Amino acid sequence: MRPRWLEELEGAVRAGFRGIILAFNTTDYVMDPRDEELARPRPLSYFLAAYLSRRGYRVAYYSLAAGLADMGPAGRDRLAPLQRLAGERSPRQVLPALTPLLRERESRLSLILDYADHLVPSSQGLNAVLGEDHVLALETLHSWGNDPMVRATENLVVLISYENQVNELLRGGGSGYRFIQVALPTEQERRLFIDGLLKLAGDTRFGRPAAGMTVEELARVTGGLRLRDIEGLFRLAAGGGAITRDMVREAKKKAIQEVCHDLVEVIEPEEGFERVKGLRHAVEYLNLLKWQLHQGSASVPQGIVFAGVPGCGKSYLVRALARELGYPCLAMRNVREKWVGSSERNLELVLWVAENLAPCIMWIDELDQAMGQRGEGPSADAGVSERMLARLWEFMGAMRHRGRILWVATTNRPDLLDQATLDRFGVVIPFLHPTPGEVAELLPELARQLGCSLAEDVDTRAVSSLPSLRLPTVRGLQEVVAMAAALADREAGRPGTPVGQRHLERAARHYQPNYDPLQHEFIALTALSMTTFDFLLPWNSLDGGCRSRELPPYLADMVDEEGRLDRERLEARRRELARVLRP
Repeated sequence: MRPRWLEELEGAVRAGFRGIILAFNTTDYVMDPRDEELARPRPLSYFLAAYLSRRGYRVAYYSLAAGLADMGPAGRDRLAPLQRLAGERSPRQVLPALTPLLRERESRLSLILDYADHLVPSSQGLNAVLGEDHVLALETLHSWGNDPMVRATENLVVLISYENQVNELLRGGGSGYRFIQVALPTEQERRLFIDGLLKLAGDTRFGRPAAGMTVEELARVTGGLRLRDIEGLFRLAAGGGAITRDMVREAKKKAIQEVCHDLVEVIEPEEGFERVKGLRHAVEYLNLLKWQLHQGSASVPQGIVFAGVPGCGKSYLVRALARELGYPCLAMRNVREKWVGSSERNLELVLWVAENLAPCIMWIDELDQAMGQRGEGPSADAGVSERMLARLWEFMGAMRHRGRILWVATTNRPDLLDQATLDRFGVVIPFLHPTPGEVAELLPELARQLGCSLAEDVDTRAVSSLPSLRLPTVRGLQEVVAMAAALADREAGRPGTPVGQRHLERAARHYQPNYDPLQHEFIALTALSMTTFDFLLPWNSLDGGCRSRELPPYLADMVDEEGRLDRERLEARRRELARVLRP
């Protein structure tokens, strides 16, 4: 299987492009398994030189640090200027001298411009701040892309970008340059590379997979790693050591964050649905989704929103879902920057990583803040939010991503969501305050998470009925358990003492929530109003009917015996709360 970017390059040349920009995974090894002479992994610039030479090109290489070099074996008498300028580093000397060569029909010259970000750097839309050498290089390269004499030849200019910071003038439409993304290696490419490393069995500089880990499994679990990273794992296990899953997990986290410049965080959860207490409505639906995805069904939603009150398990459930699916979970961090074009470029990088790691989960935390909203317009951010949202919607809507990239968003402020953004998420699941029965389930689990335990005689149901826990959050309950553990340890004079009934009740009775209950009620009712299907309401079942009559106090008169929600009453209460809470 040939590298996809190489096929795109060949297609662009056939389409008449004489300028190519290669970006993203350009620091990795490259190989073409179908060509014996190109099957050996090598850096991109060396691979390109070998590939182009085999197709009859005279290859020239230029970077600001190395200067101009002749990398091709043929036709030296025709391209004497390359010999005269060998080693010359000044773009003022090199680039003008190359223009007549690129215009010659018979020269068949391919020019590799390495570290193009340093030669023609992005100026964040302010080209006037560029130095003279940068302006000269930018104008020269742009003229090559549109020069009819250059386009009439078979000559080629290839820019290699390592920082995705090539000037916007060359990246834009009409520049004459085709922008191509070099993808992360596929599972097949990783397998071939690992096979090659394992052939070096007698080389003590390399380790081997841990016992029980097959080559196929190692190729699969290293998804998201570059070939260089995989080589690093083998070297890390030098002297006959073993490459473990923990080593792969840590390497993957570092590699993806390095590629993405910390725009995404790799989440590696260790616990699944078995540790989720309460939230039966959400877990029930997500188990159905899990079955669909593992069956290869195309009828899965583009995205899911977990909406509701803060501190009630949304983030925990995203992690558990990733564990259950066995997918990489990428948490998208803040992609917005103040520089012109930077936010859009950051978003493209995140989307590129998602495509390369599919199937995967893309998690957008605090959806209401992450991407902005429509309507902010030129008066706020010069239309950046609108452009980013439009690009995100386009990406999410592509059928090729359905069932491969699952978008999961979480929000504590569903009332602030842009409606068009919400429409891209096919399913909205509400998260409310836990009921007394759910509190009773949560208390032992929260104790376990904190590294303590409840005494055998603790009656969690009695604790959950205390008035101070009338409208709790999971985060608040965690603090109650932590304080109860501290009281138990203090009384016993040693850490790790089991928490007794009196300790738990004392902590619960003195607990004072630090949030506005009216604000929380408004958020909960808003989440319920957005819920996509009635069977996703917390008290209902996927099989139909009402699962439980336990409800948060603000819903006491809004839900009938069959679990139907009175939406008129809900909306009336929401409007009332909106008036009360309006600043």
